[in-house]
Amino acid sequence: MNAILVRNEVTDDAVLGYLYADGTCFATLEPAWRHNVRNISCIPAGDYQADYLPRSASGKYREVYHLRDVPGRGGVLIHAGNLAKHTRGCILIGTRRGVLAGQRAVLNSRTALQQLRDMIGKRSFSLSIYGDQHA
Repeated sequence: MNAILVRNEVTDDAVLGYLYADGTCFATLEPAWRHNVRNISCIPAGDYQADYLPRSASGKYREVYHLRDVPGRGGVLIHAGNLAKHTRGCILIGTRRGVLAGQRAVLNSRTALQQLRDMIGKRSFSLSIYGDQHA
């Protein structure tokens, strides 16, 4: 399967977009561009392979997708979370955008991640990320 993430809103705090997979659209949120520095920056736009991961290396996240071969980075996941502070360089997924605690957010994140898992299962997929990550 192929999925596309289109980044269409860049702020000083976050990069927002939409992930299109198998006819479904999900909202995404990433940390702002910080020159691809591990744990604080979104990743560069490009093409990636995403592999199902039953459990992250830290054990914190279960049943997520791991992006392989991110230049200069490792441990980049697609996982549940709502605010930019919930990600350390990963992609958060939600059913829609909104505001929580006065901050841009993705909402219904666990539901969205489960929907993605229901569609893809434990298979790998290709993810193409388009759009500027620079504010």
